[in-house]
Amino acid sequence: MKLNLYIVCVFVLLAGACKKEDKLQPTESSQGYTLPQGNNDFDKTIVQYFDKYGSYMLYKFSDRDAYWTPSGWKNTRYNEATKAWTTGFLVKPAEEPYITKQLNLIQTCWFGYYSDEFLKTFLPAKVLLCSSVDSSSLKYDFSTTPITITQVNKAVGAWFNLDNICVNYGSAAVENMTALDSGTFIFKVNNMFMRNIFARKPIDPPADFVKVTSYASNFASQPAAYDAGTITNYYGSGPVQDWEEYILAMTGYPESVLNTSAPNTTKSFVGILNPTKDRFGKIRQRYNIVRNYFIEKYNIDLQKIGNASLSR
Repeated sequence: MKLNLYIVCVFVLLAGACKKEDKLQPTESSQGYTLPQGNNDFDKTIVQYFDKYGSYMLYKFSDRDAYWTPSGWKNTRYNEATKAWTTGFLVKPAEEPYITKQLNLIQTCWFGYYSDEFLKTFLPAKVLLCSSVDSSSLKYDFSTTPITITQVNKAVGAWFNLDNICVNYGSAAVENMTALDSGTFIFKVNNMFMRNIFARKPIDPPADFVKVTSYASNFASQPAAYDAGTITNYYGSGPVQDWEEYILAMTGYPESVLNTSAPNTTKSFVGILNPTKDRFGKIRQRYNIVRNYFIEKYNIDLQKIGNASLSR
């Protein structure tokens, strides 16, 4: 990976400012959202994104917009009745003074990697502009009686839920992003985008990808799975799972990491293109099929995203 890739991202997101335009006329969507949500300079950019891709970029939104799904709410919360925590994620709406720079960040580190056709087809209904996005987990202290359970929040660049992707950095933090922050954001927002696509609108693997590997019987070990061209866990392999794992590997890791030598006994994207794991060349064969598929069908090179990403 190259530092200048991250520096370009940081520079562009700090550079944006729009001149005053005529007052925008509001239009109401079939989903009940009205654009523009205000009369700021950046509202015109948001309306242009909607006109181009059909996705609502909202900086004013409700808890239902962020957390609701048909199977239940996905926000972190404490249930007084059961005395138990439910893990999930937490968001806060973006602060308006920073939205212009947040939109520059999104364009440079997310939208800019994809063709208009791909974004129009696969962006979710809503992109929620946030000042904070936290994933949550639970920490257990077994030294106490009863056991002490503590909610632990971790700030992340983005999160997805059903029909939305929540994007961080609509705050003063956008003005102080380092090269490391930018590389990590590229990883997270594109990883969430891919996972959101897998959940909403899966892309079927082509026949030439599927036929490389036989799934007729279970693999006995991780090395056996790698030998067959699968990079999922050896006990849970399938063509769709493999297809998605190749996409995540390509968009999440630089080619230098994929080509480095790593033990073949554990499941990891590190070294999948190195002969230590890819003894018979089937992983590279399938990798090339995936990469070329997106180049030819959508005019996007997924590995360019991985080359700019920092996974952590």
